[in-house]
Amino acid sequence: MKALGKGSLASIVRTGLVWAWYGLWVLAGLWVLAAIGYGVILVLIANGMVDPALLEGGDGNLAVGSGSFHVTYDQPGGGTWPIAVPGLLIAAVAIAGSLIIVWRLRKLFDSFSTGEPFRRENAKHLRVIWMTMLAIEIARYLLMALTGVLVATFGEPHLEATYSLSVDLSTWGSILILIVLAEVFREGARLKEEQELTI
Repeated sequence: MKALGKGSLASIVRTGLVWAWYGLWVLAGLWVLAAIGYGVILVLIANGMVDPALLEGGDGNLAVGSGSFHVTYDQPGGGTWPIAVPGLLIAAVAIAGSLIIVWRLRKLFDSFSTGEPFRRENAKHLRVIWMTMLAIEIARYLLMALTGVLVATFGEPHLEATYSLSVDLSTWGSILILIVLAEVFREGARLKEEQELTI
């Protein structure tokens, strides 16, 4: 099977990217529902309809109309706002960044499927992809630090924040590779344009 052109591997990858695109929009919708749901829970807690202990893990009472029921789960501190809000922000950054990356990959594989890989816009697509990956990675570090600070400052006394920095070498390596590939595609497009002018 050929790599470029119609009916090629590039066409198959492009189809997979279309499915990934729709899947990411489903995740974005679920994220919106989760954010709204968490906001509703906070409003219910503020109005006394939900026991704040529910967000801290353990036991709590939930009031519905004139009745109430008892809920138990084991996730210490997992639902408190110093953990949930940065968690929602991390998810938002990951989903938004993934949407940008998949959109650019779709455009890239559109040109691969037509058999014209060395277009000037392909270098731009690769550049946007590596910049997006860089932004996601930096945002991940900042939001994890924010989570630690919020837990240490506003968390319950039984919660303790431990700090550690984990560097994902595969992500940073991918970013460096994409920087080089973007320049290769830019140079390839320039050479192709020069060749077309001389003919």
